[in-house]
Amino acid sequence: MQVDAGFDLTGRRAIVTGASAGIGAAIATRLANAGAHVVAVSRSGSAPPGAQRILGVAADLSAEADLERVIADGVAVLGGLDILINNAGMADFVALDDIDRAHFDAMVGLNLWAPLRLCQLAHPHLQESGDGAVVMIGSIDAIRPSGGAAVYGATKAGLMGITVALAREWADSGVRINQVNPGLIDTPMAADAIAGLATQRARFNIVARPGSGDEIAAQVHYLVAPVGRFATGRSFEIDGGALSLGPFSTFNEEA
Repeated sequence: MQVDAGFDLTGRRAIVTGASAGIGAAIATRLANAGAHVVAVSRSGSAPPGAQRILGVAADLSAEADLERVIADGVAVLGGLDILINNAGMADFVALDDIDRAHFDAMVGLNLWAPLRLCQLAHPHLQESGDGAVVMIGSIDAIRPSGGAAVYGATKAGLMGITVALAREWADSGVRINQVNPGLIDTPMAADAIAGLATQRARFNIVARPGSGDEIAAQVHYLVAPVGRFATGRSFEIDGGALSLGPFSTFNEEA
């Protein structure tokens, strides 16, 4: 079967953060399978198994020294940069009354400051590419915050604002920036939430199942590929119809 040339990433150079497992691993693998050379950044430095053209790089993006070096390290390996996927982040359920400054600063540092700083450091290389693309991985919590995750939702909403601003500021640089907001995805980070919903027999989206990392990776692939060049400054919700149920909605399977 002939592959659509609009999705061909042969020779493209990509950095994917948070790429040892879950959504990040799926994205790194998909981009590599489409022909890209990929640096997969994670705390462990582990690359997703089974895909060629992926090199794992260890970095803790909550540590300033690692944050400042990771783009330079990736560019040194790749010889340049065409694609940046800001996927690394953290989620933590803390009641609003219990949030302290340490929790707030940690969430903002990793979920908001780190992707912004990586964009700043990557910008000269993406501009030199002439066809640079950035994708932020957010969450539908940016639009419909969950109870107990106020700061998480606020950071993902802030990321949407940065996405729009950067798309406008960098338009003349030939760099596109978009955001993908997943719903509940079957990843290790979401395992407890998925198990709890199954116990409650609560239907949390229209399709009645969690999404997969591969389904998010497919949207990211489109946005960084030649076929997606008309998209910039936008956020795309891939949520199984969760937002269509209305704010905070679930309904009983037996209803």
